[in-house]
Amino acid sequence: MKKRLLIGLFFCIGLLQPCPNLAHAQDVESFVQDFYKWYMKQSLVTDDRPVFDDVIFKYVCKCTAKRVRLDHKRVVADSDYYLRGQDFGKELLDNLMVGKSIDVDDSLSLVPVSVSVRNEYAPYIVVYVEKTKGRMCISKVEDSHGPNFRAPVY
Repeated sequence: MKKRLLIGLFFCIGLLQPCPNLAHAQDVESFVQDFYKWYMKQSLVTDDRPVFDDVIFKYVCKCTAKRVRLDHKRVVADSDYYLRGQDFGKELLDNLMVGKSIDVDDSLSLVPVSVSVRNEYAPYIVVYVEKTKGRMCISKVEDSHGPNFRAPVY
């Protein structure tokens, strides 16, 4: 009787344990989505870019945020570093889509982001998310270089 009870108890505990890789990947994607929602809402509300708001340190690595601030102060920026474009409005916020993250290693993930006027998933932004000391931060944002025209063999 005790043996069955122990087996049942271990089985229930095993079912309650979430899969660590799946939970980790979802956390990275929601982190990036939270950043872009905050960033775009702040951009619509204020005339000044939210790069000078200290809340950005919650999402972006300090060295990256400071470098972007310095670039904004020195040069009149034609495009936004985090959005990789210059014109954006409420329709872009409504059409924000974050793709499935790709883990490069234990401390770096790449997350594709689509911000488009049309309501379709066409990622053109790649967000680098670093994980250090139990904290995530965005270390780099790049353009993807157009659509992937590789054959379906890959």
